[in-house]
Amino acid sequence: MRLPASGRLLAATDIQGNLRDFQRMLALFEESPHDSVLVFTGDLIHGPDEYTEDHWPDYLGTPYKDESPEVVRLLAEAQARYPGRVHSLLGNHEHSHVGGPRTAKFHHDEAQALEERMSPEDAESMRALFRQFPLVAAAPNGVVLLHASPSATLNHVDEFKSVELEGYAHMGIEEFFHIPVLGATLWSRMALPEQARAFLKPLGGRIAIYGHDVVREGYEKVGDEQLCVSTSFALFDKDKVYVELDLSKTYPNVHALRDGVELKRLHG
Repeated sequence: MRLPASGRLLAATDIQGNLRDFQRMLALFEESPHDSVLVFTGDLIHGPDEYTEDHWPDYLGTPYKDESPEVVRLLAEAQARYPGRVHSLLGNHEHSHVGGPRTAKFHHDEAQALEERMSPEDAESMRALFRQFPLVAAAPNGVVLLHASPSATLNHVDEFKSVELEGYAHMGIEEFFHIPVLGATLWSRMALPEQARAFLKPLGGRIAIYGHDVVREGYEKVGDEQLCVSTSFALFDKDKVYVELDLSKTYPNVHALRDGVELKRLHG
């Protein structure tokens, strides 16, 4: 997906069924100028649902109820209300509904568990929505968004166009990780600086912004090229971070992104 050359970009990672945090991002977008774009970097779905607030483990951050069906419904509504301005990339959890390995963070088969909570028609609409999600978003100013760290071997941007989403449900994560382009783009937690630069080059990128991993402080800068952000999942509200950038401005590296300016607290 190509992002515009001007306007504001709001980027959020890993909502994982947290309706309150999703609605907060949508409200921030709606309060922004009319040329703003909102991009979620995947994993909108599959939150914890077996804990009560009284028995909530600290490692999952601020307690919440998994409301993945409502998050999906509201995303589709927002995309219809703001054509071309509200997007989500494909995450490994969405991929588990459309041909990817079945995730098992909170259920043996999270895709099955979620779809059993939905009507057959709503489940099919959700799958159709996920099939349309791009794997990456690139802006003319050199900012690239993806779900996981940029370690995949990428020689040409057209390699994304030939990716097949189906056919991996039988695979384990370790086996799937080695599928060219797709495996690492959805599952990688670490990229060396030279891997990140090689991934970004065909996309005209300087900076990769992604989630997938949990950063307790809200974000982590890795070398000059990588910014891992935690907007919602497994964080306490005070630590949750989203990104807001000027798409007409060039950011030479991740160190140009400032706490409180481009890196903002979701509930601060």
